[in-house]
Formats: sequence, structure tokens, C-alpha cells
Amino acid sequence: MILKKLYPYLKYNPAASGDFGKQFFQQGMEYIDQPFFAHVPRWSTTRRSWRFFSAEMKSAVESKVGYESILRLLPKDIGRWDPLNRDQYVENHTLLSGYLLNSQGDRMAMANSVEGRFPFLDHRVMEFAANIPARYKIRILNEKFILKKSMAGLIPDSIRKRSKQPYRAPDSLSFFSGGKPVPYVQELLSEESLRTAGYFNPAAVGKLLNKGANGRIIGFADNMAFVGILSTMLLDKMFIQGYSAASFE
Repeated sequence: MILKKLYPYLKYNPAASGDFGKQFFQQGMEYIDQPFFAHVPRWSTTRRSWRFFSAEMKSAVESKVGYESILRLLPKDIGRWDPLNRDQYVENHTLLSGYLLNSQGDRMAMANSVEGRFPFLDHRVMEFAANIPARYKIRILNEKFILKKSMAGLIPDSIRKRSKQPYRAPDSLSFFSGGKPVPYVQELLSEESLRTAGYFNPAAVGKLLNKGANGRIIGFADNMAFVGILSTMLLDKMFIQGYSAASFE
């Protein structure tokens, strides 16, 4: 019942189905004692994107990626920490720094001549938050508990008490029109382009492209794979093969 209350903002909620929700969140139970346990479902979803790699790329990735690389980055005494604090430490040093602030933050902003400022990430705020007992941070599904309490009377209750509203960038639907991929996407994900670059399996990507054209890319894994493949091919064309941005207009 708790799982069904997760992600109310998603049209296709993976937790809405009891069986699917249980299956999704039971991934990685063998790592339940590890500090990165809470992240295993997301990493498992990412790993499913590997099926689109070429044989050479998949072999190269499999030889270098493993959970032991995460353990080497963690404090030696992290096993004694509160589970929530362990989870937050791993998230701050992986997802936050390497993805949210890097790819979705600095790169996106600075590419458009905008310099972002994130007051909640001031080191003094972070240090204070790290010392707050877990029971004041989250109460079952009531996240940011003490922050919401501190804002009483300062912001409207309609905002203070609403469920979490995450930022979600447009995904695969943005790259199709009239049942077809837009021209530059068709070019980048053509069999010839994919074979020349060598990162992905053209047959597998072709099936995903057809799925997108029919409006059937609705899950996390397929959307993640599609955007990742398209981004990689765009970077390859512009910075490896030396095409200009004008050639995609």
C-alpha cells in the first residue's frame, strides 16, 4: 500500500501495480546490508540500457563497471551510520554531483550563459543538514519534514504540504512528430550512422525507434535508453566526426 503512494505525479506509475512495484523494489535484496542498497533499483534500470550497446561496447563496459568501485569511494565507517545518512551520502557523491549538478545543472545553464545558484547546497547548510537526526528529515513518505515545519507561516500551506514535484525534462516524445522521428533524429539513429559510430547495435536501436514512432516508449528504461543513445550519437557527430550544429537544422 505504501508503494502505491509513490510517484503520484507520473502518468505511468511503476509502483501503481502491486506486483510490479514489489518486483521493482525487491531488486538487489542481496545488497540490503550495503550502503548503496537504496540505489540498486535505479542502477538496475540503467543497466538494462546495455542491451542497445554493440558487442564491443558491452564487453568494454562489463569489464569496468561493478559495485566494488562504489565501495572504494565510501568512508570506512559508513556501515555504522544511520541507513538514511548512508543513502544520502552515496546520492550526494554520485547522482547529485555527477549528474544533477553536472549534466542537468552546470552544463545546461552555462551553455545558455546562465550561472546557477543553489542555496540549499551551501556547505554550511549541508553540514547542518547532515547532523539532523533522520527522524526529522523524513516520516514515512513525508519528506523534508523539518524544512516544511520551519517554513510554516512563511509560504502558503498549498505549497508547503503538497507532495514532491520533481523536475522532469522532456523525454522521447519530444523527438517524434506525426508518427515519425524528426529529421535529425532519423539521421543520427540511421543504421549507417550507428554502424559508423560503433557504440550501439543498429537492429536493437531500430526497434526502439519504431517503438517511439508508435508512441509506445512509456517506461523509465526505454526513455532513459533513447535519450542516452541520441545524446551519444549527437556528441559523436559534433565532436568526434566534426560536424557543425548547422548540419542538424
